[in-house]
Amino acid sequence: MNTVKTFTPMKPSMQMLCRLLDQVTLRGLWLGAVFCWCGGLAWAAAPASPAATLQKSVLDWVVQTQSVPAESVALAPLDPRLQVKACSSPLAMDLPFASPDTIRVRCAQPTWQLYVRVSVTGRVAAATAPTKAEPAPVEKRQVLVAAVPLQRGMSLTEAHVRLVDVDTSSMPVNVLEQVSQILHSEVVRDVRPDTPLRSQDIRPTLLVKRGQMVLMSIGQAQGFQISARVEAQQDGRYGEQIKLKNRDSGRMLTGQVKGPNQVQGL
Repeated sequence: MNTVKTFTPMKPSMQMLCRLLDQVTLRGLWLGAVFCWCGGLAWAAAPASPAATLQKSVLDWVVQTQSVPAESVALAPLDPRLQVKACSSPLAMDLPFASPDTIRVRCAQPTWQLYVRVSVTGRVAAATAPTKAEPAPVEKRQVLVAAVPLQRGMSLTEAHVRLVDVDTSSMPVNVLEQVSQILHSEVVRDVRPDTPLRSQDIRPTLLVKRGQMVLMSIGQAQGFQISARVEAQQDGRYGEQIKLKNRDSGRMLTGQVKGPNQVQGL
């Protein structure tokens, strides 16, 4: 008679179960350590954002230039709409205004600039303390003023003016500074004593009148010189060029007015 044998699976022993559990646990711990290490490397390699780099640079600059501790410096938050671009060169900073609370930050490449507000604890009293402004030095120079009352049409001489020191802050424009500037000139308006004379207050005096006989000189006074009497064909003030006529020859000439009824031939 044949007998049927049945297979009865063997139960794992307690020792085998413990070994299997230890292997699974060690493999899990190893995988966890590898994951943490790789995550740490990725975090360390991630660069700081341009906005964070900007704030760090501003903080360091304030601490260095104002000699204050870092914990006393507070930066105002940047506008969230502001897109700070990474700068390929070191950021340049300065104080564009009188107050030290606004820092201007500039980048050369790419070119951009923005302003960052900062506050430093313990610096407010020193920054806002009133300072006594020193008076600006007074600058003076000599100008011509009327020595006597000057009336319109008066021909000026050295006796009518004098040189005085005048504050330049209150000095009118086109003021005269040399006595030679008023010679052979006349006043075009009334001027009170001690009033600075301006170029528009005077004009050259009429020294030659049309139809008069005037003395015309040709040549140099120190050397060879010829003088002749000629007729003025037009009025002339000091320095003006006028037409002249030689009555004997009828020839037309040109001369420059140099004095009363005196011209220099050209």
